[in-house]
This record gives sequence, structure tokens and C-alpha cells, in this order.
Amino acid sequence: MGNYIVNVSIDGFNFRIPISIITKENTYYYIVKEPKCDSQCMDLKGKVIDFMRQRNMAILDAINEVLKDIGNKQLAESVIYYLLRDLRGYGPITVPLSDPNIEEVELNNWLHPITVVHRDLPGIRLMTNIRFNSEVEAKDFIMSISRRGLPRSVSLLKPYLETILPEGHRFTGTIGEITIGPTFSIRKFPPQPLTLEELIQRGTLKPSAAAYLWLIAELKGFIMISGPMSSGKTTLLSAIASKLPTYSKIVTIEDTPEIRLPHPHWVRMFTRESEDDRSRISMFDLVKLAVRYRPDYIIVGEVRGEEVHALFQASALGHGMLTTFHASTPEELLIRLTNPPLNVNVGNLQLLSSVVFMTIRNGKRIINNIVEPVIRNDTVEFKSILTSTGDIDIEKSVKLRTLSKAYGLDINEELMKRENILKNSYNSDYEIEEITLGK
Repeated sequence: MGNYIVNVSIDGFNFRIPISIITKENTYYYIVKEPKCDSQCMDLKGKVIDFMRQRNMAILDAINEVLKDIGNKQLAESVIYYLLRDLRGYGPITVPLSDPNIEEVELNNWLHPITVVHRDLPGIRLMTNIRFNSEVEAKDFIMSISRRGLPRSVSLLKPYLETILPEGHRFTGTIGEITIGPTFSIRKFPPQPLTLEELIQRGTLKPSAAAYLWLIAELKGFIMISGPMSSGKTTLLSAIASKLPTYSKIVTIEDTPEIRLPHPHWVRMFTRESEDDRSRISMFDLVKLAVRYRPDYIIVGEVRGEEVHALFQASALGHGMLTTFHASTPEELLIRLTNPPLNVNVGNLQLLSSVVFMTIRNGKRIINNIVEPVIRNDTVEFKSILTSTGDIDIEKSVKLRTLSKAYGLDINEELMKRENILKNSYNSDYEIEEITLGK
């Protein structure tokens, strides 16, 4: 990891900002090396802002007017950087938000530096050299975010904000009142969704496991991806969904837009929060609506409430299903699904094709188990089909045998065909691999 460059592009200007990642006394640090801005730089920056206000000038016109006679190129570049960073970017957190390696940016206490989560160090928070100079500055920053995102409301009556930034990043913050000072957490929207091939390269799963999930999903199974927060559930879900046939009709249902697909017949639906029950639109409402669209597949970003019953009903009707869930083990999954508030009937659990369990181990997101439900004497057991090496044990899979009979397929041949495609595509550009069942 060490050192690398982050490209920051604002209003047609491109800046190359060096980043260093170091460790000291068991703590990781993310060091941003922005240009220096001395007192002369600050004075020129203030002068440009005064020109903008007094003469009602656009920022670029004001920059040209103030800096036209500046002979010091490095000084001029520093002034331009900080003007664009603070007026057009995201102020002190512009660089980490521009860094494709950063997944989360957080402020937990304005007295302490900003922390970030790096893609190559999942589950670890890195300390930065970025901080706010005062509580007022931190609060003003959050108020400025409220004017850029959708929805925008934040006030003393509602001192918290949940919004989506123009880039798709999910912003949650408070201005105090309900926390000790201003706080925020930004979950970044990745520039490009990872493919199954890339997840294999990263060691998240083996090719045989990827081929298995691809086949189950394509044959309209019901796959639930479970695990703790930030374990890569949505990333895996998107990678599997991207392998579905391009002719398929897919409906996705989310609270916030995270899933991205290259499919032309894709309908996106989003929940709507409201203090008025009459205008609130829940996951349950959207799952029922999605069925009427007659989709081949329904994908729910995360299931956690009554919509779980609609999902099982949609699966029974023959729709392919993909969703994520918060549970770390089969035992925890069973308890959560069959007890209040979800109360799923044990018999309905046999509609699940596979449950994938993800975790973070040694700084890497991995699949640590894949199980299939088996109903015996009105009780459910989750049978693991993953070997100690992370490969699929075909002989243990009840679902594969069921699909083989239902579709008249040679399952070994189908899995091998997909596995070869995945292995041969490691270094190719992102694309959907089209294959024909049974050929």
C-alpha cells in the first residue's frame, strides 16, 4: 500500500495529491499531503472570495482577475486548489472522497482527526491528518452537506441528516443535540462495481463457489447473503446479479442506491421515509409492487422487516430472489428469521436455495460458509456445502440435485463451464458472459 497518488478533479482542474499509509504503535495512519498554504496563500484566497461577493463574479473569473499578475506558479496553484476544494469540493475531506480506495469517511468527535476505512484494510479505521479547527466549523460543514444532498432537511428540531450526495455516497450526520458535538459517517459509492472475477482474484471466494452461485441465481433460486456490517454483502450481491442474462427483467429495491447493473431491462425502486404514514413507502410495499411488474428476478438490498414474508411469497411464485441479511452464523440466522419481529414459518425456509455467510478475516472479506436448508420433521437444518478449502462439494448440495432433475441438466458440466469462463476472464474487461444452459 505505502504511497500512492489520488487524482482530484474539480471544475476542469486536476490535482495530484500524494497519500501515505503508515503504521505506528499498532495504529494505521492515512496521511494526505496537500499543497502548503501560507499566509500569502490565505490572503489571496480571501481576496478571490471578496471579489466573488462584491462584484458578483463566478469563481473562475475571480481567480483570473486576482491571480493574473502572480508570477509564483506554485503559489497560484495552491490558491486555486484550496478555493476549488472548499467552494466546489468537500472541503477538508475532498481527497479521501476522491480516493477510490476509501470506503468510509467518519467524524466521531470534532476534537479528534477524521478517520477512514481503506479498501485494502477492511474493518480497520485509519487515523488521518485531517481535522476541523472548531465545533462551529464542523457543524457548518454538515449544514453545507444538507444543502447538497437529497433530502436536505436538518435543523434544531431534526438535528440529524440522512442523505445521498450527488456522487451517490450515503451521508449520515448530526449537528449536536443528540450527540456530543457534530458527527458524520459517509459510506462511499464505489466508482465501478466489482465483478465475480475480481472477487475471485481478491480471494473473497473460489471459482467453484462463484460458479455455483451464478448457476443458482440464473435458475431463479433464492440466495440470501448474510454477515456483519461491511463484510461485502452488497458487493457480492451486485457481482452475482451482473451475471444474470441480459434479456432478463430485474427489479431492485433499496433504501439507498448501491446496486448497479448493466442490464437494459432493469427497474430500480427506492423506499421513502416520512413522518407521515400516508406518504411512507416501505420495502414491503415495493416488494408487492415489484411482483406486478412480472420480473424474472427481484433483488432487495437488505431484508430486515415484514418484507421478508413478501420475498418468500415471490420466491414461491417462481421469481429469482437475491437479498442480504444481518446474521453471522446459521444459528443466528434461524433465530432472527423465525422469531419476532420476522416470524417466518419454518416450512417457508425450504424456499431458500442457499445462504452465503461472509466475514472479515485477516483484513480480507471472504465467504466462510455456504449452506442449504434441509427440512426434517418440521425442523430446519442448514447443511454446509463448502469444503475446508472454500470449494463447493457438489455431492452435498441438495439444491443442485433438485435443479438437475427439474431442468434436465448435467450439473457438473454446467458448473465447469461457468468456472472456466470465470477463470479465463480474470484479466478481461468487465462484461456479462452469456452462456446457454445445457449447451
